[in-house]
Amino acid sequence: MAVEIVADGAAFRWRIRSERGNPWDAAEVILTTQRPDGSRQAFTFRTVDDGLESIEEVAGPHRFAARVSRVHAKHAHDYDFSFGEALPAHAVRDDVRRLTAAAGGFQDAHELAHADGIRRRFANREVTNGQIALFGLTGGLIPCPAAITVLLLCLQLKEIPLGVVLVLSFSVGLAITLVVVGAAAALSMRHASRRFAWFSTMASRAPYLSSILIVAVGIYMGIHGWIGLSA
Repeated sequence: MAVEIVADGAAFRWRIRSERGNPWDAAEVILTTQRPDGSRQAFTFRTVDDGLESIEEVAGPHRFAARVSRVHAKHAHDYDFSFGEALPAHAVRDDVRRLTAAAGGFQDAHELAHADGIRRRFANREVTNGQIALFGLTGGLIPCPAAITVLLLCLQLKEIPLGVVLVLSFSVGLAITLVVVGAAAALSMRHASRRFAWFSTMASRAPYLSSILIVAVGIYMGIHGWIGLSA
């Protein structure tokens, strides 16, 4: 399916057409857009000669995240994509530039889901250094399995003060690590993206590589554990 914005006289409307000659039913389709400021709009469709056309007009500027939903047979299919005008870099805010397909490149559904959550949370807001530091502190102070394990061991040994000190040290150390690593990663990625054109593509593939690594480690540990049990 091809999704585009076409001029209808003085108005602009969404147009969805089939590339394989199997058009969708207009009553089954809805398209939802979300602009960088967080505002949303839903579009319904009618059947035209070469596909489907939105009943509602599309107001400019034409840059937003979009989702086409097809509801049929008591279930839905969602297709996420980014849509944007090719604007000069100085005319587009950083979050909009990452959103638009023209400047930011293709984003799959997983990337768009994260980007959508970030935009909704921080729309029309500036993140301060204090908020970043608070994020690291709260992340480090949230109990984790390792900290709880240490605390339980100390309780078993009846060394409650030692357990409290160890968990506190663990939490503060984790908070400092999160802040330092996060700041270092942001700065290094910014410089690397400017120097190496392929770095952004490699970084977008990193989650897939990490998932493969985790699966490989899990398989190794499972085999190692099975051998230990058999012995």
